[in-house]
Amino acid sequence: MPSETLLVIGIHREELGFGDRVAALVDRDSIDVLRIPSGIPQARTGTDDHFYSNTQHREIYLQLRQQVKGRYRLLIDLHNGIDESGCCADVFCHDEAFLERLSAQIGQFGDERRVRLVKIIAQDDTAARGEERGIAEVGARTWIPRKIWDDGRPLYVGLETYLPSDGEGEQADWRFALRMIDRIRSSLEANQVPWYE
Repeated sequence: MPSETLLVIGIHREELGFGDRVAALVDRDSIDVLRIPSGIPQARTGTDDHFYSNTQHREIYLQLRQQVKGRYRLLIDLHNGIDESGCCADVFCHDEAFLERLSAQIGQFGDERRVRLVKIIAQDDTAARGEERGIAEVGARTWIPRKIWDDGRPLYVGLETYLPSDGEGEQADWRFALRMIDRIRSSLEANQVPWYE
């Protein structure tokens, strides 16, 4: 049976070291890893940089879509940021039912204080950010093209794991990211028709 899950690492080139450390821990029999060796720079928000960052993100994600569409049920897009408290995460997804199941998973294992659920909303959504988020703590717009995060298959889940300092992180950070990947995988609907049929 083919793998249902694809873990993508290195979309942002500065995050590849962390992604490599986490990918080394995953079970390659149940998770495929797509390593992007020459990713794009992290998003820049300055006025002059906005257009270029937006274009780079759109292009790399559209290329990713061409490679994965129809081949996987779940796409986990791994990123990392900095939070001095460390070992915490944001999980981004547009699917409310999935976020509900994930909330139950993280609550079952006592991780709820360390994980924030974020509902992806469209750039052109005129509703206020917080109005339609449901179980999610916040709603967020993204530069990632809607064809990626709202296409249904694979289900797009962004996982931003926060490290206490810049760099690749430590063993505890990699293991926390691995636990989150397992929680995300466990949150898919068990009774869905297999994606490969």
